[in-house]
Amino acid sequence: MTTANNTWIHRLLGMAAIATAMAYSSVALADDKLGEAATNPVANLVSFRMQYQNSPSMNNASGSSQAGIIQVVAPFTTESEAVPLWVTRWTLPWIQTPNIPGVGKEKGLSDLSGLIFAVPDFGLQGHTIALGASVGIPTAGDNEFTGSGQWTLGPAAVYLNTQTAGLQWGALAFQNWDVASARNDAADVSNFNFQPILTKHFEGGWYVGAPDLPQTYNFETEHWTTNIGAQVGRIFPWGKQPVQVFGAVYYNASSDKDVIDAEWTVKFNLSLLLPK
Repeated sequence: MTTANNTWIHRLLGMAAIATAMAYSSVALADDKLGEAATNPVANLVSFRMQYQNSPSMNNASGSSQAGIIQVVAPFTTESEAVPLWVTRWTLPWIQTPNIPGVGKEKGLSDLSGLIFAVPDFGLQGHTIALGASVGIPTAGDNEFTGSGQWTLGPAAVYLNTQTAGLQWGALAFQNWDVASARNDAADVSNFNFQPILTKHFEGGWYVGAPDLPQTYNFETEHWTTNIGAQVGRIFPWGKQPVQVFGAVYYNASSDKDVIDAEWTVKFNLSLLLPK
């Protein structure tokens, strides 16, 4: 049996183990609010997320694209009454491209991206507004296929409505502009990202929701990348460790003959939740 086949078998077995744990864990959450905090982008909850993403169907390229993603959410509190909470989210992918015409497959570290939010206390019951910044650090180095080669910066904002028990809705938006080049041939960057938030929680820690990937507009290429789909997940204790597990399927409805883009994407997530 080939190494590639072995790799896929190991991935499938790992996913099956996670799904089994999700389905048969009968231990109740210590705090029902933990579930809603896990799907709130600006909650006061530390989490360590491990994700695998696969796009088996691509526009203008053959083969699949894959990504292994590490994401750390690290909030911290202050003594300020006006802004008692700050939330930072750092994301670092490792990417394998599809077969790019004339190039083949490329792989390597991608750029480190960060979202930094101030969460003011406006005294609005059931409403959360957060303002901050989006940061991009060119950790991909000279690999033009996995990173932008640019330092980027821009504004970010979140609105979240939790007035209805078990229902969260709102939006996350951020913009990236290049501010300094790390590679001489790096293209300019100007991307707008908009992520609708819609999550419904159920008993037992289960939930369904809209994609956690944003809809992105590239002002340089005048191209949209959309992510239409859904995710199903659960927050539950794995032994004594609270975890969040979800699987998702997304479809990119925006195809462009001049852009290599994913058509379909599947994603699996395992998060370790560290409530204070």
